[in-house]
Amino acid sequence: MDGIGKILKKVDEHKPKQNKNIHSEAHYWADVISTAFGEKNKFGMYLGVIKKIGADRAQLIFNELKNSNVKSPGRLFIWKSNPKNFIDQNKKNNTNKASLFGKK
Repeated sequence: MDGIGKILKKVDEHKPKQNKNIHSEAHYWADVISTAFGEKNKFGMYLGVIKKIGADRAQLIFNELKNSNVKSPGRLFIWKSNPKNFIDQNKKNNTNKASLFGKK
């Protein structure tokens, strides 16, 4: 029978190691996105973009891109994070409904 020390040591070995530099939700998403896109060295760039657009919107864009077959997902992420290029689905649907009824 193993002692408590050996059991705890085995449990600690199987635990994934957390990055101690992750301080906030923005840091977390910058790490996830830069790792997923294979651009770990551009962590700071992603962090700046996420701080500017917010973690929720960054998560939406990331979820849209992660399963797509895009040549350079990092570039598309930056392009979609620009406020001019973000299309709100609710506004888009309301515009289409209004045009159907002859309203502007």
